[in-house]
Parts: sequence; C-alpha cells; structure tokens
Amino acid sequence: MLIDYRYHIGSFVAIFVALLLGILVGIGLAPNPDEFEDKVTMLKEEYRRTREAKMEELKALEEANRECDMLTRETVAAVIRNRLADKQIALILGRDFDRSPLPENLRAALRQAGANITSTTTVTREFVRLSQPIKQRVSERLSLYPPPGVHFRTVIAEAVAKDLAQGHPDLILDLHTAGLLKSTADSEYTIKPDAVVILGGMNDLTDAAPERIDLPIIQTLTEFDIRVVGVEAGDAAISTIPAYKAAGIPTVDNVDSQAGRLATILVLEGADGHYGTKESADSFLPPILSPDN
Repeated sequence: MLIDYRYHIGSFVAIFVALLLGILVGIGLAPNPDEFEDKVTMLKEEYRRTREAKMEELKALEEANRECDMLTRETVAAVIRNRLADKQIALILGRDFDRSPLPENLRAALRQAGANITSTTTVTREFVRLSQPIKQRVSERLSLYPPPGVHFRTVIAEAVAKDLAQGHPDLILDLHTAGLLKSTADSEYTIKPDAVVILGGMNDLTDAAPERIDLPIIQTLTEFDIRVVGVEAGDAAISTIPAYKAAGIPTVDNVDSQAGRLATILVLEGADGHYGTKESADSFLPPILSPDN
C-alpha cells in the first residue's frame, strides 16, 4: 500500500496556517506598550489611594480605641473606688509568673478598690515539682509527714492555708526559706485576711499543681470561713477555672483585662458566680450595684 504524502502535506499546511492565524490574532488583541504602561500606572495610583484611605481609617480606629481604653480605665476606677475599703485581702499566685505584669496589675486594682493587701505569696516551681531531696529536707525540718494516701504537696498546702487563715507566719516563712514559697516585701502574715484571691492558669502542665496545691488551699480556707476567689488570665494556655469551679468558689477567667479586674472586685465584694469570656463563665460581669446596697 502506497503512502499518500499529499494528505500529510495538506495536514501540516493546515496546522501551520492555524498557528499563524492564532499568533496574528493574539498580536492584534494585545495592547500596545503605551496602553499597557498607562494601565499599570493607573493601577499603581489606585493602590496608592486605597492604601492612604486605609491608613486614615486605621489611625481613626487607633484613636477611637485609645479613647475607649481611657474611658474604660476611668469608669472602672470610679466604679471600684472604696468598694473593698477596710477589707484585708491576701493574694496567692498558683505559679511563678516571672516578669508578667499580671500580678501587679491585680494588686493595683485591689488597692484602687480600697483593700489592704496583707500578703502576696507565690507557689514556686520547687514546690510544684517537689524533688525528693527538697521533700526530705522539708519533712525533717518542719516535721511534716503525710499520712498514707495523701500527697506531701497537699499536706504543705493545707498547713499553709491554715496558718494564713489564723495569722501565723512561722510555717510560711520557713517554706519561704526552703524555696517552696516566695513573698513580696510588704507581706504581713500576722494579719488575718477577710478574703483570698488565687491567681491560676498554666502555660503547661509543669507550671502548677492545682489539684495538689490550689484545691487543698481553697478547701482549708473555706473551712475557716474565708472567702476565696479563683482568677486567671484570658490567654491562659491551660485553664484552672474548671478546677476552681468544682471547688465551689466564684471565678473570673479574664483578670488580665479591665473588665476582669472589675469583676474580681465585685466578686470580692459579695457577688457569686463565674464571670469572663470563656465557656466556663456564666456571664461577662456581675451585677454592678450601688456600694450602699
């Protein structure tokens, strides 16, 4: 069978003509260089105007936010003023917050409310981890020995809470010397507190031991008829609020905010419930009543 080359040559010619027509049509549709440059310039100008407009909007929002923050600060300061006048409040930090401003901001809010902060006590990492050598040294020095089935941290926590409630400083100061607790220079453990704020929340599971330390402290203080409030920051990676709720105390889960500190003052004043922005909260804020009510 002979191959008809005329058929193949015709096919090649048709394909070539189609490609040539496509190229010519594409060249005809493409803008010339001047038109293309004008379009790019127009797009750049539109982007510049949009960016400037958005920057103006951002500045306006930043100014509005600054004014809102100032208003919030002034309002909260006015609302909490003297609500805790003559109240003796002790603060317990369930972990070492290092350089975080959170504890000092909370202390400042308590002072604004008229409270006297009797002491600020930090549970150190040594207490949380409680290595065997430290455990042995503390047991021998303080004659603290847990009964069968009771963790040593729990025994220490209960003893600390008992002495805090009764205004006995010796054990707490001994634990301070042993490195299990830290205290601020203005702490005065001979003053019996009317209420205790426990600041919790963890970055990881090695930060604190709420079941072994915080909860025994809460239970013991409650037995001495001392009001206990559990609080934490809104950005706490691991929340201790569920544990505090289970212990039956009021809680605030966003104490790092103005609203959270306001809620803490109102709860210390007598409001019950669970407040903040997390799922564990019943509502955002307690009812704000007149201080005379």
